[in-house]
Amino acid sequence: MGDVIELWHDSHVLGGMDILRAECRTYRYDAHAHDFFVVAAFRAGAQKHCIGGTHGIALPGTVMIIPPGEVHAGESAARHEGWNYSAFYPSVATIERMSDELFACSRGSLDFGTTCLIEDKELSNKLLAAADTAYRSDDIARRQEAIYQAFAMLVRRYGQRSRPTSPRRMSKAPIQRGLDYIMSNLDRRLTIDDIAAEAGLSAFHFMRLFKAHTNMTVHQYVVHRRLEAARIMLARGTSPALAAANAGFYDQSHFTCHFKKAFGTTPRRYADACR
Repeated sequence: MGDVIELWHDSHVLGGMDILRAECRTYRYDAHAHDFFVVAAFRAGAQKHCIGGTHGIALPGTVMIIPPGEVHAGESAARHEGWNYSAFYPSVATIERMSDELFACSRGSLDFGTTCLIEDKELSNKLLAAADTAYRSDDIARRQEAIYQAFAMLVRRYGQRSRPTSPRRMSKAPIQRGLDYIMSNLDRRLTIDDIAAEAGLSAFHFMRLFKAHTNMTVHQYVVHRRLEAARIMLARGTSPALAAANAGFYDQSHFTCHFKKAFGTTPRRYADACR
């Protein structure tokens, strides 16, 4: 049996988010990061992963929480055995809003501590059931209720408020100028020379600092950002061809190949599954 991966966007739950149900055997995802949280629950098998440089194995009954911006990668812990899991991708605003409601407090930002993998069978089962409901049910209210209850349990048990800090004025670092340039020019052909020039650094110096800052090469980061931009457009109803072009992919087959490698499904299947 091969990989079975279902990924879709549900605009009706918690302000809208992507949801995934997957049984992976040969699939592996390379190092990447998101602008949102990743909350995953494991049903069977074992997944070997690296999150922010820390290695671990996710087993049934565990819950993985990856904060925004944290580089992570994963694959089967045992050859040909694979793993079965479900994952949610809520925005930072969604988690903050839920925290405000549950804790009646809006001071400080919410985080889930430094441990990315939690052993909590009850919560894991709750999240898995919510993903199953989100996949199978056409009843919007039922999907909303199942996911809200699961995330309320997550936030109540493991969410914690950090103390608010006073904003500090500082000039943009060279790497940040490079990141901003990439984000503003995703639909153009980007070269390392151009990005480094915007940052005010030599290409070699920029590449070295960039890898240290992001844990990705410049090319990996650009592809990752283009895929995220295309995914958002697909979820909003843009055709795969237009999403690819607007995100800077000038070859449809190239876009499809990168998208499937990153998300386990094709752009067309993802677009068709979005609600």
